[in-house]
Amino acid sequence: MDNRPSESRRPAIENIYPLSPMQEGLLFHSIATPDEGVYVPQIVLHLKGAVDARIMHDCWREIVSRHAVLRTTFHWEERDEPFQVVHGDAGLAWSQLDWSGIDADEQQRHLGTLLSDNRRQAFDLKKAPLIRLQWIDCGGENSRLVLQYHHIILDGWSAGRLVEDAFRTYQRRCGSSRPALAAPRPYVDYIAWLKSRKREATREFWTDYTAGIAGPCRITHAAAGEADFSSRHLTCDPVVSAQAAKLCRDMGITSNTLLQGALAITIARKTGGRHVVFGATTAGRPPELPCVENMVGLFINTLPVCVEVEQGDLAQWLQKLQKRQSACAEHDYLPLREIQAGRGDLFDCLLVFENYPVPRDVSSDATFAVAGVEVDEWTHYPLTLFAVADAAKISIAARYDRRSMTEREIEAFLKELEAAIGEMAGGAARIPDISDADITAAAADTPMPLEAAETHHDLPISTPSPITAWTPTEEAMARIWAEVLKVEVRRNTDHFFDLGGHSLLAARVVNRARREFAINFPVKVLFDRPVLAAFSAFIDALKATAAPVGEHNAIEI
Repeated sequence: MDNRPSESRRPAIENIYPLSPMQEGLLFHSIATPDEGVYVPQIVLHLKGAVDARIMHDCWREIVSRHAVLRTTFHWEERDEPFQVVHGDAGLAWSQLDWSGIDADEQQRHLGTLLSDNRRQAFDLKKAPLIRLQWIDCGGENSRLVLQYHHIILDGWSAGRLVEDAFRTYQRRCGSSRPALAAPRPYVDYIAWLKSRKREATREFWTDYTAGIAGPCRITHAAAGEADFSSRHLTCDPVVSAQAAKLCRDMGITSNTLLQGALAITIARKTGGRHVVFGATTAGRPPELPCVENMVGLFINTLPVCVEVEQGDLAQWLQKLQKRQSACAEHDYLPLREIQAGRGDLFDCLLVFENYPVPRDVSSDATFAVAGVEVDEWTHYPLTLFAVADAAKISIAARYDRRSMTEREIEAFLKELEAAIGEMAGGAARIPDISDADITAAAADTPMPLEAAETHHDLPISTPSPITAWTPTEEAMARIWAEVLKVEVRRNTDHFFDLGGHSLLAARVVNRARREFAINFPVKVLFDRPVLAAFSAFIDALKATAAPVGEHNAIEI
């Protein structure tokens, strides 16, 4: 796994290794929709107490040096498979803002604008570090620290570990007697563990697990064009939250299982089918890998949750659901694109059970404490539910695409979800009923599922033009397509994604085209013009005026 070049050849590069399954998926979406602001979480830490901004800045520089994932860049055009490069050094994107002269309400409005502006500033995956920090003086002993990062390098748990490392480092620099941080185990060890897995058995598991799925389970409307995201929030009554916590203790299930059950019932009521599918994120940290709980990187994966909403005993159903999901955890490293291969997107709703281990008191002699935490995160799914559940509160942030769900639809959906949680938490002995009448009514108001062949990963589809004589550019591009896709390209009306193409292969095709024709253009062109004739016509139109391919696009290995 250690392909480290010699010090004399490439001192700025520490390591080069493959991507994890989830990293591949995030790279896919980053290439396809670079400007939509998805998968760039922002953690807002409300700090109470004295904070020296200069010391805090220096601590985060030390954190960048300490963790290899913060000095990592991503590349997908130079080789057949994408890879990540760990650099020996990386700067720190740090800025300071002074809001001490405005009141609390105005500060909150400023924060909303700041987070929105941050989302529009896309990360360049080929430049490290893929994190940004903003320290905000809010007056008195109040300040905020905003940590923004690209999800391809960190999951929520890892981000929490970074914050803890930085704050403990800060306290040591201010005189705390806490011991120095132990050297972290590098993320490359997890990549090596992934490479040791027997993927064939895991593929068979997922084939069996998804065997009952007739087709994609959609609860939103199909949409084209640029995403238009909005959000709604659901906070359950404290009594319901306390009842739900007791139910979980009595049944021996987790809050996550309870919410998965409630979501399955809600989707069944909306779609009119008892077999439902939605997505869920898994922790992805293999217990057999020593010290994995303290490793920093991207370990989570998105996987389908297949549920049959049966009629019968509620406790047995939820316990069965949890047992089935525990079995999935043993195979949670396979990329979603492999599980869904040839079947289109199986779901359009994602459930994320949030877990950010940010300490409220860093140490007994801390100069400040974390008084509150806000998380701003968006995915490419039409509907993502970010859930937090404990003994005192169940809270769900619904982030949805307004092209795919109306405000009335999302409010009705959340109301139905709240009702399902309440029915179970309130002591129902049996699975909440889904009557035939309910199913018929729901089915009449639900978008028809898209067939796998129609989804094309939700990418724009060009209408093929009539077959014509081949141009020289079409012949050259057909050869490139055939070599990259490893299929025969027979017509200039062939569609890149119908032939088995996906985002990473598209990047490889565009890179080959840049070299072939000595022109420069973005990968998105192939998404917008996936028909061979249309793509070739774009190249012909660009040849005379396009800037040549620059050497800065390549990394020397």
